[in-house]
Amino acid sequence: MFKAKQYARLRDQQFSLYEQYARQHGMNYKGLLILLWLYNNPAGISQKTLCDRTYSTKQVVYAIIQNYIQKGYAKLKNSVSDKRRKLVVLTEEGRAYAAEIVAPLDAMEEKAMAQLTKEQIEALFAATVCFTKYLGELMEERK
Repeated sequence: MFKAKQYARLRDQQFSLYEQYARQHGMNYKGLLILLWLYNNPAGISQKTLCDRTYSTKQVVYAIIQNYIQKGYAKLKNSVSDKRRKLVVLTEEGRAYAAEIVAPLDAMEEKAMAQLTKEQIEALFAATVCFTKYLGELMEERK
């Protein structure tokens, strides 16, 4: 029987692969995650949403965003729906930088996924959604 600890170790290996990929590009895992979210949200994304999506503190997200801003990869803009809210968007230079990192990663993920059957993909997705939901609920109960 497949056990939670075995699954967790496999998931840890996956995260380590992303960490290694991030380091090869001069960043850490959280920096890569934030770059992925920025790249996939060209209209912009709030720092609060980045915190929620990456399970990061405001301080971590702020530091990474400031780093991207200093390098000219990102900027802040006012939200159209709420002028008090700022959105983080990639600059043209930032989109080019991100594309060099994201495109090869996307291609590797697609190639790895293509090795699975349609049934395996559907089972993987369904099980991961359920596991994440239940684990999240249990962690929320502990707060």
